[in-house]
Amino acid sequence: MWPFFRISFFPPSQIAKLVSKRPFVLQSRVSTNLKPKFEFLQEIGFVGPLLSKLILSNPWILHRSIDVLASEGVPSRNIAKLIVLNPRSIMRKVDRMIQVVKTVKELGIEPKACMFVYALKVRSTMSESTWKKKIDVLKSLGWSENEIFTLFKRQPMSLARSEEALRDVADFCFNTIKLDPGTVISNPRLFMYSVDKRLRPRYKVLELLKLKNLLKNKKIAPLLVRGESEFVENYVLKHLDEIPKLMDIYRGNVTAETSSVL
Repeated sequence: MWPFFRISFFPPSQIAKLVSKRPFVLQSRVSTNLKPKFEFLQEIGFVGPLLSKLILSNPWILHRSIDVLASEGVPSRNIAKLIVLNPRSIMRKVDRMIQVVKTVKELGIEPKACMFVYALKVRSTMSESTWKKKIDVLKSLGWSENEIFTLFKRQPMSLARSEEALRDVADFCFNTIKLDPGTVISNPRLFMYSVDKRLRPRYKVLELLKLKNLLKNKKIAPLLVRGESEFVENYVLKHLDEIPKLMDIYRGNVTAETSSVL
């Protein structure tokens, strides 16, 4: 046991720390348990100090099978990405992981797709009842299942938001800025931002620019999800000569000039 960890670049202090955190490793067989897992992790890029750091921070990874993902056609690069994004997601029981992979595949997301990892992350950390509640929230707002699943396929993290957040974003998109479901689906990252902290402040700025004929791009949705520095530079700082208080409006310090907009 100890020689195996030393060969795998674990210094004595880290071996002792691992054993103190998870004594079960002392009962693990090197040839049938530890060695295959170490080799697999090394094959997908966790080598040297990176391997020891991963195992020390997530020792239960030695107690779960990662091979199930590979057997389901998930490429090593995606498994590595999943481990980095959320190590706990691969610590589910084998039966649960098989079911989650099957569910994600049935939604039309292939294991080789870049979004597969994020879909797996979201579904593996969400109970069936929670998933159903979120689907029902969007259905109650007039979405079809096909539209909801298309949204999920394009940006799985959109359904990682709480039911309240989903409802707030959908209400803002449909009732305030009057977007249709197709436009929202084409810009799924809308669901990843706060209405009060991100979407509404930007909308105020864009509507004010539109009123003053300073907005060339009439498509609002893509601008709401632009990077922060890009948005501030192109839609705030650029127009400070025409609208000196625009930055204050964006930060929420001035509301009078946009009272007629919202």
